Amino acid sequence: MDIEAFILIGGRSTRFGSDKAFFEFEGQTLAVRAATTVEAAFPQLKTVFIAADEDQFRVEVPVLGRPVVFDVNSGAGAWSGLHAALVHSKSEWTLVLACDLPYVTAKFLCGLADEAQDDVDAVVPQQHDGRLQPLCAIYRTKPILELVEERLAASDALPAIAKALQATRLRVIEPKEDDLLRNINSPDDLSQVSHSDSGG
Repeated sequence: MDIEAFILIGGRSTRFGSDKAFFEFEGQTLAVRAATTVEAAFPQLKTVFIAADEDQFRVEVPVLGRPVVFDVNSGAGAWSGLHAALVHSKSEWTLVLACDLPYVTAKFLCGLADEAQDDVDAVVPQQHDGRLQPLCAIYRTKPILELVEERLAASDALPAIAKALQATRLRVIEPKEDDLLRNINSPDDLSQVSHSDSGG
């Protein structure tokens, strides 16, 4: 499969009080945990991190051990990260994973890749609340880049990425595990899951 992988680490972390990409969980930062998961699924790949700008992680970047690129069109939230991944990708397919989804597994990512067929342009999982999670997905690079650039150029009030993807050849995947797509927005989110896992 002709694919490149990008880990989004540049989102705002206001509820964390610090950049959550470098918050340690189970012995790894969320950024490295995401990269390790992707590389377990696709051993041939070297993942690339996407940050907002060169100043965001000036100190931390050298310890990541992987290439880092930056938003091309900053200020558009998740759209900026997705756009940067697609712009920098030179492959037919682009895998995007946000670092604040620490329960995503290599097995699940392999399952997404299996669904990336000729009649599909986007393989996106659906959370148990019915919403799509477009920041853990595989995209056919060229058509989705065109879609993203059209949206960025056309409107100051951008729609949700998931809504925009409805106009594509979209394949929706429903994971079996309840917590697989659990998004981590604060240290409390991690402690709550850890408490639940321990049976408390």
